[in-house]
This record gives sequence, structure tokens and C-alpha cells, in this order.
Amino acid sequence: MIMQATDIRQKLHHYVDKGDAKLLNLMYALAKEYNEDDDYEHEFTSDELNIFKERKKKRLSGESKTYSWEEAKEYVTGKKKLE
Repeated sequence: MIMQATDIRQKLHHYVDKGDAKLLNLMYALAKEYNEDDDYEHEFTSDELNIFKERKKKRLSGESKTYSWEEAKEYVTGKKKLE
């Protein structure tokens, strides 16, 4: 069953009227994010771009170690320690 916008609006008003601060903060953050300009694109600084270039150079030359997805998951979850 798909609810109509008017029904959803009524239910949301009910939740707002009865909601605690945690729910209200969550709903506010969601509505704020939804209504903000979503065309934002981060522009990297020249320093950041230089860091990326240096990392790429090290990766391609074999100077820095790369990891498989499985290895990365083990490191992130703490199942394996970095050497």
C-alpha cells in the first residue's frame, strides 16, 4: 500500500507532536540535508592534489604496499594487525 502525501504529512505531524528531542533532531537533520543544495563538489587544494600524485607514484612503483579487499577488511575489523 502506498500512502498519499497528505496521509504521510498527518503521520509526520503526529510524530513531531509526540516525539522526543532525539527524534526531533533526527527529523530536523534529515529535512535540512534534503533541502540543502546537493550540487556541492569538493575542490581539492593543490597540496592535496600533490599528495595524491605522490601516493600514486609510490603505488605504481611498488614502494607502497597495496592490500586486497579481504586484507583491508581484516585490518579494519582488527582481525589482523598492520605489519
